[in-house]
Amino acid sequence: DIFGDVEVHLQAEDWWAHGHRADPAYDRVVLHVVLTGRDALPAERADGGLPPVFVAAPVLPLNLTALLGEPEEMLRRYESLPGRCGLRSAQAPPEALIGVVRHAAEARARQKAERLTPQLGNADGEQLLYGQVFRYLGYPNNATAFEGLAERFPIAELVPLLRQPYAAARAAVLCRWFGAAGLLEGTPPPASGPALHEEFRQWQTQWRALGQLPGPHPVRMGGGRPWNAPERRLVGLFHHLYRVGQEGWLRGWLAFLLHLDAARDEARFTNEALTELRRLFETPTWEPWRTLVAFHHPPLRRTAALIGRERLSVLAANALLPVFLAIARRNGDVELEKLLYRLFLIMPPEGANKHTRFMLKRLAPPVPLPRTLRTQQGLIQIRKDFCEGFEEGCASCGLPDLIASVSITNAGTTTVEPPDESSAESEDVAHVER
Repeated sequence: DIFGDVEVHLQAEDWWAHGHRADPAYDRVVLHVVLTGRDALPAERADGGLPPVFVAAPVLPLNLTALLGEPEEMLRRYESLPGRCGLRSAQAPPEALIGVVRHAAEARARQKAERLTPQLGNADGEQLLYGQVFRYLGYPNNATAFEGLAERFPIAELVPLLRQPYAAARAAVLCRWFGAAGLLEGTPPPASGPALHEEFRQWQTQWRALGQLPGPHPVRMGGGRPWNAPERRLVGLFHHLYRVGQEGWLRGWLAFLLHLDAARDEARFTNEALTELRRLFETPTWEPWRTLVAFHHPPLRRTAALIGRERLSVLAANALLPVFLAIARRNGDVELEKLLYRLFLIMPPEGANKHTRFMLKRLAPPVPLPRTLRTQQGLIQIRKDFCEGFEEGCASCGLPDLIASVSITNAGTTTVEPPDESSAESEDVAHVER
C-alpha cells in the first residue's frame, strides 16, 4: 500500500503555476489528479520525486462537463455536497451530531491545556497567560512578532510602569512595544493631526532614550483588514493591562473568575460573564486609535473597538480558558475547572472560517447547531481528527459510525464512544485547489 497526500488541480500545469515544485510541504504527494493536461510536464516534487499523474477527463462521461458547467463550477458543486458524515447525521436524532460536536470541543480544550502545562511549570502562570494573549492578538500574521514582545518585556517588568499616572504609563509601555516592533522608525506623521504628531514624537524620543533596537521579528504590515492592524491591538492591550494589571495581572483575572463563581448557578451568569469580559477589554470612547490604523495612515471613516467581540472569543478559546484550565488541573482545583467549562459553554463564536464552513457543508446538520464558541471549536477539532487525520479518506472515515453510535438518554444527555484509535494516527491532508 502507498500512503500520502493527493493533490487535485483542474490542469496539470497548475502544479508548476502554484509553485509546488519548490515547496517541501508537497513532498508527501503520491498522486496528482487533474481534469486535463495530457501533454503537461510531470509533477516534480522538491525532493526530486515524480508522483504519477491521473488525468480524469478521458474516463468521465463526455457530457458530464456540459451538464455541470465549467470545471470550476463542478468543483464548487462537489465541495458543497454533504459527506458520508452528513448523510449519517440526517438519519440520526439531531442531538447525536450536537453531542459529537460538544465532545470534540471539550477534547480540544483539554488538549490545549495539556500542551501548555509543561510551560506552566512551578510558576503562577501570569507570564504564560501574558504570552498567549500576545500571540493571539497578533494571530496569524504577527504571532511570532507579538510573542517576542511578551518575552522582551515580561509582565512583571510592566507592572511598575502601569502604576504610574495614566499618561506616563501609556507612554512608557507603548513606546516599548511600538519601538521594539519597529513602528517608531522614520519621521513623525503629518502635522495635520497635532495630537498624533506629538504622541509619535514623544514615544520615539522615549524609545531612543532606552538605547534599545527593534526586535528580530518586526511586525508585518497589511495583509488583513484595517481593523486588525497591529498598532490597534497593542493600544487595546495597553488599556486592558492598565485596567486589570496594576496590582498583578493574574490576580486581576482571578478576581474576575471569583466574581463569576458567585453567580455560577444563577440565571444572570451568561449576561454578567459576557458583560464583564467586554468591560475588561473595553476601548475608551475618547481613544483616538478607534479611528486609526497606523501613524502614517489616513483615519478610518468610522470608529471601532480595538479588541472587538470576535477577537475576544479568539483570546478566550486559545489563551484565557486553556491557561486557566492548565492551572486548575495542576492545582487540582475542580471548582475552577467547572467554572471554566461553564464559561466555555456561553462564549459567542468568533467569525466563521474555512474550517467551520467546510465542516458545516460536509455535516449538513439537520437542525442548526448552537452558535457558541464550543460548537465552533468542536467543528475545528472534528476536521483535524477526521478530515485531516485519516489516511483512508472519506470512504473509510469513522465519523459516520461515531455519529450513529451516540446514545441519547432519557434526560437528554449524550454519551459519545471514542473512535478506534488505530484509524486516526496520521496528519496527511489532501490538497484541493482551483
